[in-house]
Amino acid sequence: MFWHSYKYALKTLLKNRMLVFWTLVFPFLLAMMFHLAFSRLHDYDVFEPFNVAVVKDEAYENEKVFSEAFKSLSEGDNKLFNIEYTDKDDAEKKLEDGEIEGYVYVVDGKKKVKIKENGTNQTVLTMTTEQISQSAKMIDDIAMREVAKNAGREVDVAAIYRNAVKTVTEAEPNIKDESHVMNIVSVEFYTLIAMACMQGAMLSCEMMNRCMPNITNRGKRVAIAPTRKGVIVASNLLAGYTLLFAAVMALIFFTRFVLGVEYGDNIPFICLLAAVGGLTATMMGMFLSVILKTRESAKNIIIVIVTMVGSLFAGMFGVTKMFFDELAPGVNKVSPVGLITDGLYSLYYYDDMTRFYINVISLVIISLLFFIFSIRSLRRQRYDSI
Repeated sequence: MFWHSYKYALKTLLKNRMLVFWTLVFPFLLAMMFHLAFSRLHDYDVFEPFNVAVVKDEAYENEKVFSEAFKSLSEGDNKLFNIEYTDKDDAEKKLEDGEIEGYVYVVDGKKKVKIKENGTNQTVLTMTTEQISQSAKMIDDIAMREVAKNAGREVDVAAIYRNAVKTVTEAEPNIKDESHVMNIVSVEFYTLIAMACMQGAMLSCEMMNRCMPNITNRGKRVAIAPTRKGVIVASNLLAGYTLLFAAVMALIFFTRFVLGVEYGDNIPFICLLAAVGGLTATMMGMFLSVILKTRESAKNIIIVIVTMVGSLFAGMFGVTKMFFDELAPGVNKVSPVGLITDGLYSLYYYDDMTRFYINVISLVIISLLFFIFSIRSLRRQRYDSI
């Protein structure tokens, strides 16, 4: 009976055109749009130096590491920026007139970028600024720890900062291969995979709705059928999970072998991450279907909102993950989209698997929580009449 119900549920899902589009077709369309928009963004050879303004005031001058790093990017044959130092009013006017792509300034110790419109150069400027900011923060942290160790003694602060700079700039990154250069577009595709996983929550939500007596007529028939309700629920969820996992794996292979996105060589671990991510989405769909007493369309809208917000925080839509990590620390550590994205990122760039396993275990824990709360809610449900 289980497999008969499973096959029936799978056929039913494939006939639902709306679900097929949003969970199977839409991620592929989005992948092709990303490819068309960003296909040349990681090819630094096509870049020509572009005009950038820097607001050179006391706040900027006090950020020695940051200012020196920016200065180095405007020198030499391979320079990235044509930098013009000015005040904020003049920088604002040049931005409005289109003379510069954007300008950089410092306020309250925070490095900020002002741009007028989105584009390749603006993305490079924003992400470069954030990466320099991260390195500068690391240097400051190392120096401050060293100063704290020597509290009460006379220290050479300048020498401490020089050593901190040397530590950061000469440290060997824990990556698998030196050829794995940071690709600022990869995170968009990694987030797309995570989004595709979580969009699959609509599949399990739909299948659970079909088993709920207070939502659909089929649910009423399920409630009075001689077959155990647990068998029907499990078979329906497995059908949704099967379709979701197949769709995500197809998307990964499509982006890898057709669009040329790099995921690394750990295919078994990528499959494991896709499987766990799909499980989390399935359990989330089950949870939302059980606890929300509203229409099916409203539940799908909630799933889309949760997924899109998670994708935004994970680095999709041109806003970097580092920005949201500073704005709302911890969100990406509990967001399934953030965890899946970070898992793919760590598989490609890092040799140490600790970070990957933490992401996988976190996803499993979230799945278990969704499952436990769903089962507890289902057991408490009673119907006076069906």
